[in-house]
Amino acid sequence: MPKVKLTTKTVENAKTPAPGLQIDLFDVSMPAFGLRVGERRKTWFIIYRHGGKQKRHTLGHFPALQLGPAREAAGKALEMVERGEDPAAEKVSAKAAATAAQAHKTATGFLPDSFGSLASIYIEQECPSLRRGSELERIIKREVQPAWKDRPAADLRRRDLTALLDPMIAAGHVQKAHKVREIVVRIVNWAVDRGDLEANLLVSPSRGRKRSGVLRREKRDRVLSADELAAVWAGCEAQSGPFPAIVKVLLLTGQRREEVGAMRWAELDMEAGLWTIPADRYKTGIVHVVPLTQAVKDIINGVSKLSDDFVFATKKESHFSGYSKCKARLDAQVAAQRAKAELPDIDGWTLHDLRRTLRTGMSELKVGSDIAERVIGHVIGGVRGVYDRFAYLDEKRDALERWATRVNNIVNPPAGNVVQLHPERSAG
Repeated sequence: MPKVKLTTKTVENAKTPAPGLQIDLFDVSMPAFGLRVGERRKTWFIIYRHGGKQKRHTLGHFPALQLGPAREAAGKALEMVERGEDPAAEKVSAKAAATAAQAHKTATGFLPDSFGSLASIYIEQECPSLRRGSELERIIKREVQPAWKDRPAADLRRRDLTALLDPMIAAGHVQKAHKVREIVVRIVNWAVDRGDLEANLLVSPSRGRKRSGVLRREKRDRVLSADELAAVWAGCEAQSGPFPAIVKVLLLTGQRREEVGAMRWAELDMEAGLWTIPADRYKTGIVHVVPLTQAVKDIINGVSKLSDDFVFATKKESHFSGYSKCKARLDAQVAAQRAKAELPDIDGWTLHDLRRTLRTGMSELKVGSDIAERVIGHVIGGVRGVYDRFAYLDEKRDALERWATRVNNIVNPPAGNVVQLHPERSAG
């Protein structure tokens, strides 16, 4: 067994002594480390003793594994031998683990211990019991799993979350970024509770530290003035499809966009003028009944029925989606109309601001606070909230009728008359 000083040149020039033969060259500086030279390939190896037996452990092949990395691998393997470990057994174990990991990916689509795998378990075990589980599942599969598919969950850090959210924020989808962040943090916290992960390293270790930048949540107090409300309504009148109808219903009912956008025909009793939102579709987890004014019924009856299930649909099998694009088109429509009338564009507003506008408008119409809160589905706290189970349908209907009249007077003002809606906020 010749010993030589293994150098890159020596390795490159090494040849077999004769066809059909192979030779082992051992390194002078690391005698247990060597290179087997055959006719077709050159293989790095070490010779060692473990359990009273002499063993050979293959490290890799030249030139894929160069001399420097091969020598380093040999050193680590020999350190294992000194600790009483068998590097060959470790290699077998690693190979078995790699085979198992590949089998897991073939079966599930994700490597074990990856974020994609954890998220799949979360979807399977948790989403069915959540009120908005189907929505969470769609967001996870569309926004997160493709980006973090096989990333080891334990390796994810705050910078990875930043890289995931930055493109959304750059595209102007800040609310979407908020939602994705919330869901990702929830999944990782769930994994920590299960013992799959030791800690959630996606969030700041300082719980008292406020989030900075555009993702810092601040309470909104935006309420549309009468002029702004009329502008938004006019923009909706100039457009077609389910989105402008959704915007009008949001303004006239004060419900949330998820509830209105996913409204089902089966939830409506048009003759009685009632919309019953089931508990599994309502944020509070309680059945919520919304009296329908004639204005709302007219909007619903005017919608093209593309689905036997959903009221606001662009496809037969699903409810409306694509709020961001449609909202951008509506904003552009409003801006164009305002510019034509030589009026300033209205400041940024959100669909949720319509809910706040209704609630504020009801206070100005002298609707009792309890009734106004019940109209928008807020839970009444305290003893009254626990024991008072009266539906207050007549009171809610009266409040919504009064609000619908106010909105109609704003968007279709009588000749020579201007309706003021919270004038102290008319500046926007």
